[in-house]
Amino acid sequence: MSLSLQEYQNLLYGKLTACKGQFEAYLSENGYKLDFNTELNYVYQIVMSGLNVEYSFPYTPVESVISSFLKAAKIGLSLCPTEQLCFLKTEYSESSGQYVTQLGLGYKGILKLAYRSGKVKQINANVFYEKDNFQYNGVNSKVTHTTTVLSKAMRGQLAGGYCQTELIDGSFKTTVMPPEEILAIEEQGKAMGNEAWLSVHVDQMREKTLIKRHWKTLCPCIYRDSVMNDPMLFDDQDCQHSSNQQAYEEQFESAYSREAY
Repeated sequence: MSLSLQEYQNLLYGKLTACKGQFEAYLSENGYKLDFNTELNYVYQIVMSGLNVEYSFPYTPVESVISSFLKAAKIGLSLCPTEQLCFLKTEYSESSGQYVTQLGLGYKGILKLAYRSGKVKQINANVFYEKDNFQYNGVNSKVTHTTTVLSKAMRGQLAGGYCQTELIDGSFKTTVMPPEEILAIEEQGKAMGNEAWLSVHVDQMREKTLIKRHWKTLCPCIYRDSVMNDPMLFDDQDCQHSSNQQAYEEQFESAYSREAY
């Protein structure tokens, strides 16, 4: 950051204040209810918390901060840290050769957007183990998953996970993840100091990861708006999108479709 602290504070606040008209236009257009001053304060505090943190928000172009702020308004989600609906993150941009601020979705934000669409009846995420009865029936079908015991110790090793959505019209959308990928994301979380991955709630963390991955399949089915389908709205740090996802789907279909696991 080449500016002095006071200069940067003035610049950030001025740029945020100047976009009030666009912010409120997005809310009016979509019928969302967010308070501009409250959301401005969230963004301002989040950005300024990154002072003296390498590659953090104050060291990204302020235009990328404003763009992320307006994107949150366009999808109608608050940046309130306690609600955990969406958040700001920094990513390296190959095109510009610098770090930029981007908007990411938390799993709670994904669930809110999904149910708000009016097209979703129920979303279910779960992991399964080696001794469970599991059958993957394809991306457009409900999985078969049963177990005769509740003890994880008696169910064997983690064998994978799935997230499926039942739509209002009775159809299903299902996403599966192999254990190797789930465990790789788990290790990333541990390395970043997220203690939840080391707690008894590890399966809940895995389920959150599955919901984030599932959004890549579900979103295009229930939303057509280009902003809603923006790949930058995915929490790629926690759940990297793989170009091999189709191969994973085929792998699961081959391994689990013919007979119960």
